[in-house]
Amino acid sequence: MIAEKFRLDLYHGKFVELDYEALDRICDLIRTGKAFKTYKPYPWNDPRYWPDESEEKWTVSQYFAVGNAINFGYWQRQERGGITYCQGTKGGIQTSGALYLWRALRTCYENGTFPILDSQKLAKISVRDLEKIFKDDAGRTRLPQLEERTRNWQDLGSRLCEYWNGEFYNLLQDCSNSLYTFVQYSRQFRAFDDPLCKLTMVNAILHQGRGLVKFKEPILPGIDYQLMKQHLRIGVLKPKRRISKKLVRENLLSVEEARELRNACLEAFIYIMNKTGVAGDSLDNKWWFNRNNCSDDKPVCENSETLSKCLFSQVCKKNTRYKRPLENTRYY
Repeated sequence: MIAEKFRLDLYHGKFVELDYEALDRICDLIRTGKAFKTYKPYPWNDPRYWPDESEEKWTVSQYFAVGNAINFGYWQRQERGGITYCQGTKGGIQTSGALYLWRALRTCYENGTFPILDSQKLAKISVRDLEKIFKDDAGRTRLPQLEERTRNWQDLGSRLCEYWNGEFYNLLQDCSNSLYTFVQYSRQFRAFDDPLCKLTMVNAILHQGRGLVKFKEPILPGIDYQLMKQHLRIGVLKPKRRISKKLVRENLLSVEEARELRNACLEAFIYIMNKTGVAGDSLDNKWWFNRNNCSDDKPVCENSETLSKCLFSQVCKKNTRYKRPLENTRYY
């Protein structure tokens, strides 16, 4: 029903299958464990990365939309082989991946490096502007795919000016708390046209977590490689042999292979939502904040002294040979 409402095609089976016994173990853990009983979605108010509590609603909403429009692609393959991930020190704080992006945006906003919340200016932003925003404290460019990010920001700024008087908060209000309307409006932007609505859902998660909106329908988790990797290691996702080899060797997946993995992962989360009654934004928070425990090279489950740090250690098959599912994409 949820997939139909959002017009999501979650086909899979050619490259990956779901293990429903593993899913049921997760559901049992969620129903009986302490971690989910009193959990409230994260408020996204850490002033190192996001606007503090003194900021106006339109400012916070604009900041979330601008950030999530480029919230993807934190890795790149080197010419001589191997993969490097986005990480560095920004504003005196060492971060990586999405937090590096948010930290860079926060310092940009505070220092006035570029008026990122001005849609008219955003519509005309250049790659060189992004280079200035996302260089680390040592002056090195850390964020890849700057051309794609530039196009997303230009499109976001242009469409916000054309349809919502330059403010994403106007779009949010026009939705009247309907997540379905939020999805339909968001799909008009290049940044949010993913068939599985990953960045749209992450944007919804931040807006609702901060208290800017209370959607009438449940938010779905935003499916990216962090969530997929954990489901692979837990044993929920069962890739076929050829895909399994690629995941172990960190080979690039084809568009079709990666889409199937994401489809199956989202279907797994919808199954968990239906079986446990836990909202998708809470599930997304729990899996995403567990990403550091389930790290690529040194997951906590490989050490008996740190095993208990992982939320899913009791039900996980510990398939730690699997790395992040990598694909050339601007969707996650």
